[in-house]
Amino acid sequence: MTHTANARIFAHFQKIIPMSILERIRNKSGLAIIFVGGALALFVISDALQSNSSLFGGQADASVLGEIDGDKIDVKYFEAKVSENEGFYKQRMNQQTIDANTMEMLREQTWTQVLQESVMSKIYSELGIQITVDELSDMIQGENIHPQISSAPIFQNQQTGQFDRTLVARFLKNLSESSDETTKTQWAQFEIGLKKEAETKKFNALLSKAMYATKLDAKAKLAERTAQVDYNLVALNYNTIADSTIKIDEGDLKSFFKTISYKYKAKDNLRKVDYVLFDIIPSTEDSANILKWVQDQVTQFAQATNDTLYVDLNSDTKFDTVAHTKNFYPENVQNALFSGNVGDVIGPVFSEGKYRLYKVTGIKEDEKFTMKASHILFRTEGATKEDTLKTLKKAQEVMAEIRRGASFEEKAAQYGTDGTASRGGDLGWFQEGQMVAEFNDYVKKGKKGDMGIVKTQFGIHIVKITEDKTKKAVCAGVLERAIEAGEQTTNMAYNKASQFAAALAGNDDFEKVALEQGLTRRIADDIRENDKNMAGMTDARELVRWAFNAKANDISDVFSLGNNKFAVAQLTGIREKGKADLENVREQAEAEYRKSKKAEMLMAKATEAIKGAKDLNDIAMKLQTAVTPANAQTFENSNVPYAGPDAKFIGTLFGTTQLNKVSGPFAGDNAVYLYTITRIAQADANADITPYITELRSGNASRIEYGSLDLLKDVYNAKDYRYKFY
Repeated sequence: MTHTANARIFAHFQKIIPMSILERIRNKSGLAIIFVGGALALFVISDALQSNSSLFGGQADASVLGEIDGDKIDVKYFEAKVSENEGFYKQRMNQQTIDANTMEMLREQTWTQVLQESVMSKIYSELGIQITVDELSDMIQGENIHPQISSAPIFQNQQTGQFDRTLVARFLKNLSESSDETTKTQWAQFEIGLKKEAETKKFNALLSKAMYATKLDAKAKLAERTAQVDYNLVALNYNTIADSTIKIDEGDLKSFFKTISYKYKAKDNLRKVDYVLFDIIPSTEDSANILKWVQDQVTQFAQATNDTLYVDLNSDTKFDTVAHTKNFYPENVQNALFSGNVGDVIGPVFSEGKYRLYKVTGIKEDEKFTMKASHILFRTEGATKEDTLKTLKKAQEVMAEIRRGASFEEKAAQYGTDGTASRGGDLGWFQEGQMVAEFNDYVKKGKKGDMGIVKTQFGIHIVKITEDKTKKAVCAGVLERAIEAGEQTTNMAYNKASQFAAALAGNDDFEKVALEQGLTRRIADDIRENDKNMAGMTDARELVRWAFNAKANDISDVFSLGNNKFAVAQLTGIREKGKADLENVREQAEAEYRKSKKAEMLMAKATEAIKGAKDLNDIAMKLQTAVTPANAQTFENSNVPYAGPDAKFIGTLFGTTQLNKVSGPFAGDNAVYLYTITRIAQADANADITPYITELRSGNASRIEYGSLDLLKDVYNAKDYRYKFY
C-alpha cells in the first residue's frame, strides 16, 4: 500500500466518525440494504440454485452516470447491474413484475453495491485483504459454515432436520460432474458473494481495531459522566430582546457571515424552488359519470359467471377470495350481505371517495362466533372493596333507569368512560375472544336484547347484547371505482397552470403573479439530486431533474405530479457542494447575526452590573432578575436550568476552577451567563474504568462499520450523476 493511499485513508479514520453519520445511514436505509459486501447471491440459496436467469450484462460506451477516484461509471454498466438485481429480486419474491417504488429501491441499492465494489476493491487491494481458498472452503463445508448454507433447506437432513455437511459435499460433487452450466455459474456467483462479505468483515475488523479506546479516553468519559459542579447562575436570555429591535446592516451581515460560513457549506448539491400547485379536483359531473358507470355494472356483475375475473378486470382492487365475518365489512352493507343469497348484488354504496358494488360469492361457517353488543363502562375510583361496591351500586341504578325506559345510548353518553361513550356505547361486531374473558363469555352465552352487569379488569360494565351471535362468514366480490377527474377537468387544471406559466414569462416576481391569480406560492428547499419527492409533492422526480438542469430564476414547464396535481416552479436557489452562499441561507444567517448583536448588548449590560457588586445577588438585583441554583451538573448533560441546552456554556463552566467567585459574563448559545461555583466534585480516581473502555470501543466499532463507506466516498471523490438519467 502506498504512502499516499495510507495518508488519505487514515487521515479520515483517525477521527472518530460522528454519530450523525450512523443516524443518517440508518434513517436513509428504509428497506434494509440487501447487498452488504456485494453478496447478491445470498438472497435465498435454494432459489438461486434453481434459477436459470442471466446474471451479468456487459459494459458498453455510454453517458457517465458517476465517478469514483476518476474512474467513470457507465450508465449501461449500471443498468446491467440493476437488471441483474431485478432478476434476483423477482426470484426471491416470486414475482413477475416490479412496481415503480421497488424499482427505485433496487436502483438505490445497486448504486450502493457499485460504490462498495469500486471503492472497496481499491481498499482491499491496497491493504492486502483477501479471502483464501481455505477460508472459502471453511465457510462452505468446514468448521465455520456460513448461515446461508447451514440454514438452506437442501442441506438439511430430512430425518433430523439439522444441517448436514455430507449433503454439501454431495451437492458440490454432483455439481462438478453436472453439465448444468446455469447452476454452476450461479454457484460461482454465490461463492463470490461469500468472499466479498468476508472481505468486508475483515476490513471492518481492521478498522475497529484501529479505533482504539485508551485508558485516558475512558477516564475522560468517566469524568464527563460522574464529575459534578454545583453553581449559582444569572442568565440573560437572548429571547428577552425582540428580533424587531435589531436592525440588520447588509455590509455588517456579509462580514459576519464570513466568520460563520463554514457552518453552512453544503454537503450535497442542493436546489431551492418556489412553486404553485394546481389540484385536479373531480367535478360533480365526474362523480356522476363514475356513479353511472357503477350503476351500469349492476346487471353485468350479477350475471357474471367468473366473479374473480370480472372484478380483476373492472375494479380498482383485486378480488378477495377470503370469506370474512360481519365485522370486516362496512356497517352500511353488513345486513344486506349477511341476509342475502349467493349471487345477490348490493349497491352502489359510497364511502371514502369510492362507489362500490358487493356481490355475495360464497357463504361459509367460521370457527368462532361473531357478536355485537353495547356497553357503559364505570371505572372504579380507588382500589378498596368499598370503592368497587360503590361503583357497582351506581351501575345498578343506571341499569334500573334503562329498564324503566331511559335511553341506553343517552346513559352511555352521560356515564361511559371509554371511547364508545360518544357513539352510545356501541362496540359494533367483534369476534369471539377479542374482548376480555368475562365480557366475552356473557355476550356469547346470551341472546339479543339481554342486558346485565359484568365486572372486568377495566371496571363495571352494563352490557347490552344488540344482535344474536353468528358463525356466518361471507365472501364478497367488491367492484369499486374511485371518483377521479375526467379528461375535461384535468384539461381545465392544466390550462390554468399553463396560463400561470405564461404570465411569468419575462416577469421575475413569482410571488406577485401568484397573488394576482389568487394562487399560493410555496417553497421547497434543500432539494437533492436524487430526490423523488419535494415538499407538498409526490412523484416529483421530473421536476427535481429540471431543477438540477435549469439556471437560476428559470421558470419550469407544467409538471404532472403523482397526487393529482400540476405544478409550475421557479428555480430560486443553487447551492453547490462544499460552498456557502449567504443568499441561500439568509434566514439562518440573519438569525445568528441578531443573536450576536443581542449577545453584545447583554454582555455590555452584564459588565456594567458587575461594577461595584459584592456578589451574584447584587448583580441579579441590578439586572432585575433572579439567581438560579443548579446542583449536580455533569459535563455530559448540556442542559442549563431555564436556558436549555448550551454546550458552549457547560464547557466553560467545567473549565472554571475557582470557588465562590463571580465568573463571567460569558456569551453562550442561548444566553449571557454570570455564575458562581459553590462545589466541585471530581470523578473517583479509583473507579473501575473497564465498562467505559468497553463502551467506547463498541461505539467506535459500530460507527466504523456503518460509516466507513460514507467516509470513503469522500476519500475517493465519488460523484453521483444519476439525477441526469432517472
